[in-house]
Amino acid sequence: MKRLNLLFGLFLVSLPVAASQPLVVDAPTVMLAPGHLVVRVLVEPDPANGAIQLTADSPDFYRRSEIQLNGSAAPRSSTFEYDGLPRGTYEIHAVLLDKHGEPRATAAQRVDVLSRGN
Repeated sequence: MKRLNLLFGLFLVSLPVAASQPLVVDAPTVMLAPGHLVVRVLVEPDPANGAIQLTADSPDFYRRSEIQLNGSAAPRSSTFEYDGLPRGTYEIHAVLLDKHGEPRATAAQRVDVLSRGN
């Protein structure tokens, strides 16, 4: 029962959003395979913001997605979803790009996808 409570508690972990951070990745740190990962990326509004690139990478899985932003008129929160993640450790990397495609900020988080028997 303690193990179940620990896993449940880890699902609820999220990162604080500070005004001084231009980019924050908010995702669970642990989930069960096959995982349905929902990553929320928070961006501080700025006229120079052009796009967000998000990469989910593990030894058995790689996916890169991009969402275009409309400068300071873009929503503060963007959501990326990855379905059917196999067991493994994933590095989630977000890159905030300017209007010319140059990096402005980066953020990262690790996600562990566990087998149901772990």
